[in-house]
Amino acid sequence: MTTKNGYTIFSRIQEIANKRGMSIRQVALKSGFNSPNAIYRYKQGVSPRKTTLNAIADALNTTPEYLLGETDDWQKHETSNDTPLNTEEKEMLVMYRKYTDGMSAQKRQKLNNSLDSLMNSAQEILQNDRNNNENKK
Repeated sequence: MTTKNGYTIFSRIQEIANKRGMSIRQVALKSGFNSPNAIYRYKQGVSPRKTTLNAIADALNTTPEYLLGETDDWQKHETSNDTPLNTEEKEMLVMYRKYTDGMSAQKRQKLNNSLDSLMNSAQEILQNDRNNNENKK
């Protein structure tokens, strides 16, 4: 499959490889390829399969979303525990990244503070509902 996104993928692979001090050959080998030719094909616009893209992202310790150009956040963010994110959590993370893309650190901190307040309020409401239901019994 050939797409205009293939070149973006190659450029981002190359960019992160440079940041990690790796060559395209090293990325290819760490991703499970025998040679870097598969990765160089993306330069001509060929898009990798999802499993291949995931392997490359893992080798570079980044995300498939970054390689696809869906976000400018190249860091792979681990959760505080080793529990994998469920679908809803992944969707929320993608939405957060989408809306904070290009946002200054100061604005992002204000957003985080607002989200924290919102979540605390929601927890208080849920706890009050539980208490009210228990009192009715």
